[in-house]
Amino acid sequence: MFFILSKIVALFLKPLNLMLITGLIGYFTKRRRLKNIAVRAVIVQFLVFSNPWLISVLGGWWETGHHNPAAITQPYEVGIVLGGYTESLTASSPGVPTFSRSGNRLSTALLLYQTGKIRHLLLSGGSGRIVGKEQVEAQVVHDYLLQMGVPDSAIWVENRSRNTRENALYSKMRVDSLAPGARCLLISSAWHLRRAGANFERAGLPCDTFGTDFFKENSQGNPLRWLEPDWKALMKWECLLKEWVGYLCV
Repeated sequence: MFFILSKIVALFLKPLNLMLITGLIGYFTKRRRLKNIAVRAVIVQFLVFSNPWLISVLGGWWETGHHNPAAITQPYEVGIVLGGYTESLTASSPGVPTFSRSGNRLSTALLLYQTGKIRHLLLSGGSGRIVGKEQVEAQVVHDYLLQMGVPDSAIWVENRSRNTRENALYSKMRVDSLAPGARCLLISSAWHLRRAGANFERAGLPCDTFGTDFFKENSQGNPLRWLEPDWKALMKWECLLKEWVGYLCV
């Protein structure tokens, strides 16, 4: 029930959906004052949600897990890689998964494994669909890592979870069965780690964290770029809004 409810709530946390709903209210209402308010609200929403400077500042405030791999002197037994970084709807060649912006979760975990910072990779992620079918992400990535030369013995798979809460619950079961008391490193997007870490704490599997694909950006000496609307900011807002609401529900 919680899973279905979370999917419904997520629909109303998308900036484009919020602007659409506000616009429809303005279009269909017969009250002149409400129509004017709706038009102004859509404009304000667009300016806020598309501004790259604002989302960069908020991302920098919320994100965590900013670490240098060189600072890891004692290897972790398990690096837990949270799912949500492949594009299941995008056509691709057989055996070659398509990665999203969050694909840095996997590339970072692979780097940490190859440099001896983690001994095992635990891929956590099943199918998050309510309707329709899709490939189980953890299994797809498992096969991909085998092609990359990672031995099967170093890859642990948790393919039942549908959301972050279940990532934590099922990952704990997997770690307890394979390496009870293991020291774990949780690897995910920096904007996701605060909520993910809280879920793992609640599940009884406290982890150190390592963040990837940060929302915070550098100005690169061009302050004017902060004034130009950016469609990527809309996507980042969607992620942050879901994280804030989800964090309150942990």
